[in-house]
Amino acid sequence: VSLICLNLPPDIRYKPENMFLYGIIPGPHEPPLDCMNHYLKFLIDEFLECWTPGVRFSRTHQYFYGRVALCALVCLVCDLVGARKTMGFGAVGHTQLCALCHCKRGLCGPEITDVHSWRRRTNEDYRESAQRYLNASDEKERQAIFKETGIRWSELLRLPYFDPSRFVVIDAMHNLFLGLVKEHF
Repeated sequence: VSLICLNLPPDIRYKPENMFLYGIIPGPHEPPLDCMNHYLKFLIDEFLECWTPGVRFSRTHQYFYGRVALCALVCLVCDLVGARKTMGFGAVGHTQLCALCHCKRGLCGPEITDVHSWRRRTNEDYRESAQRYLNASDEKERQAIFKETGIRWSELLRLPYFDPSRFVVIDAMHNLFLGLVKEHF
């Protein structure tokens, strides 16, 4: 898990000295689905503090009397599997196979080509389903909600501005060069 400051000019933004390595998820196997939130909790705590009330710098080069800076997580870039785990989406084999729309396995496919008729998931849809999952009284109820919606709770939803329907980017290089395209279909 690494962070990049998008305020830096593009030519220096991705240099190792300007990137923040938050952590490395230990191997040799991927963590269970519900463990991603444990890795993200402390990072999200910091982003919440940097969003409200922000960080006050007592004095800067341009602002003699100081300045309040806000910090936001504006996108999540992962391969398909990482994005689904981090955001709490179901796997590609789940009945609710699409993270962007309410398309269900068996109802969408080559025989249905009018993608414009598919109802997109909204931030509100996503948050409502995730909140139901979080507030479930036991694991059995959580699994029933997940089976119905294809969504689990994600720590990223604690960020008031984060919109999972718009802020998740699938890294194309992982999909093409690592042969993950076949996992999409």
